[in-house]
Amino acid sequence: MFENIRSMFDQYSFGVSPNDMIIFFLIIFLTLILRKLSLYIFEKKLAELAKKTKTEIDDLLVVAFKSPLGYLIMVCGIYAAIASLHLPDQMGIFDIAWILHFFFTLAFTFVVLLLLLNLINVVAHQLYKVTRKTETKLDEQLAPLLIKSLKVVVVTITILALMDNLGCNIASLLAGLGIGGLALALAAQETVSNIFGSITVFSDRSFHIGDWIRVGDVEGTVEDVGLRSTRVRRFDQALVTVPNSRFIKSEIVNFTRMKKRRIKFYLGVSYKTSRKQMEEVVEGIKRIIKEDSDFDHTFYMVHFTDFGAYSLDIFIYCFTKTTVWDEFLAVREEFNLKIMRLLEEMGVEIAYPTQTIYMEGNVVERGAERDR
Repeated sequence: MFENIRSMFDQYSFGVSPNDMIIFFLIIFLTLILRKLSLYIFEKKLAELAKKTKTEIDDLLVVAFKSPLGYLIMVCGIYAAIASLHLPDQMGIFDIAWILHFFFTLAFTFVVLLLLLNLINVVAHQLYKVTRKTETKLDEQLAPLLIKSLKVVVVTITILALMDNLGCNIASLLAGLGIGGLALALAAQETVSNIFGSITVFSDRSFHIGDWIRVGDVEGTVEDVGLRSTRVRRFDQALVTVPNSRFIKSEIVNFTRMKKRRIKFYLGVSYKTSRKQMEEVVEGIKRIIKEDSDFDHTFYMVHFTDFGAYSLDIFIYCFTKTTVWDEFLAVREEFNLKIMRLLEEMGVEIAYPTQTIYMEGNVVERGAERDR
């Protein structure tokens, strides 16, 4: 009976001895115990120590290393267990050595990639904390972009390293990708330009979400900043999608960042105004600005500047403290009404386009004689 069992074992064990099988299962058993013990140490001991510290980074590092370590122990244990079987390199058409090399290289690469991605998540957590403390909202949009780009780079390098270990010709592959990338770059110049435009927006911090800006002929409130384009809500409520490449080529006017708002215009009074009245009007307007707390008093100008075609022109140049459009219009309206009240009290008329024609009789008669 034992001879029959032994013959059946030899037939289906691919030449593996019973002692090797015992060692195989023993190594698997010890691997499971070691993995369980390691995870226990990470979950209980290290996690408790990390919680006692003031920083979060050690807690995140414990979580980041825990799962990859468990997988690494399993991979190494299974590799050692299979190596203990002393399998032949070739079984019929199957290259056992290459198959084992392929699977264990793939498994080890997966563990390394998982660890790197977990560490990137730790970096991302710290980066998000920093961006939330800044005043600009663009940092909060730039951080996910940087993290995603870093993950793409890590995954790409890991895949190339895996292919190189498996015997693939990386040099020819990269050369082919270079030619294809050149063709892709030529076909996607506008897209690349938009990406560089978004980098310019993020780095220069020319505006934030919610700012009132003008770029080219587009003016409105910024609603969203993306990798390819920026959405601006115009004041007529139309939504305009602006390619980010325009921020490289065009100047950006950010009205939200105005510290004060300017009032600039010419006031024309009639030619009936006397010199004394003109002096009183100029001083009266200066007094209106000086006594109004809504105006910035560090710099303003009121001067009688020109003898116009039909008016005596007074140049008025000043700034309001508020930059909010509705409040600014209210201040300007009140300013205009005060000027009108001043002119009414002084009996000075606001000029309007007029034309005075002086006719001399002799000149007209001589002209009439020439017509005859």
